[in-house]
This record gives sequence, structure tokens and C-alpha cells, in this order.
Amino acid sequence: MQTLTIRDTVYQLRRMGEPDVDGALAIERAIYADTPWDRVAFLAELRKVQHSLYLVLTHDEHIVAFIGCWFTKAEAHVTNIAVAPSWQRRGIGRTLMHTMIAQATAMGCAAMTLEVRTDNGTAQALYHALGFTDGRIKRGYYVSDHADAMDMRLGL
Repeated sequence: MQTLTIRDTVYQLRRMGEPDVDGALAIERAIYADTPWDRVAFLAELRKVQHSLYLVLTHDEHIVAFIGCWFTKAEAHVTNIAVAPSWQRRGIGRTLMHTMIAQATAMGCAAMTLEVRTDNGTAQALYHALGFTDGRIKRGYYVSDHADAMDMRLGL
């Protein structure tokens, strides 16, 4: 567990475990009115310990955000990042991304990739500020509402 201070608020950052899945699903429901990932998907990801890292950020023992990433020799791929609505706009998403970028760099990855909804300008602005560039559009990428996604890439 690591203690982080973001804008004068103290948080704990730690690896996500099975007991955290319900908290992650609750954040997804609050953000998306649905869960892009279900419990089975999260549990499957948590079992891929050698090739993935899922972290939760807590405040007073409550999960306020999480991030997940897959790692290969060539690149890291952010699979999921979410910040609870009442905790957004506090630098949490940026901090989680910096954490994963540092991890990917330490592992020797040459790039980091992710997909973002084409209608999520706030997330795109964050990723652009971190140095990500736009890639191709994936039509109907998101299963729940068939929204489009855009690939984004950051050279490391």
C-alpha cells in the first residue's frame, strides 16, 4: 500500500483484490449507468497477475477510483480507469495515469495505449495533456450502447 497526497487530500493506493470488485462495479454504474465490465470480467483480469496490474485508490477505506493495465514486452494498455463522480476533477485520474505510465516505463514498455469514448471530451483532454495522440476510430466499440471509441497512444 502506498500513501498519496493529491491536492491536500490523503489517499491509499493498493493492488485491487477480489473484495474490491463490488466497489469498482459501483463506480462504473455511477459513471456509465451500466457496467461495461461485469464481476466475471473483473475477476478474470485480477487472475492475470503476471500480465496485468489493477489498482484502487481509497479514501477513509472507501474506493474512490481504480485503474487497470495490461503489459507486454512492447507496450502497456490501459484497460479501464474510473473515478467516482463525487471525486472527479481533483487530479485523481491524472495521478492514476502517471502511476501506470511510471510502471510501464519501469517495465521497459515502448508505448502506452488506450481506448476512449469519442463523446468523452474530458477524458480525451486529460490524455492529450499527458501526451497521448489520437488514433483510429473504432465504430460501435462499446457493447452496452454501441458508442464509438478512439485509440490513443503515448510513446514512452
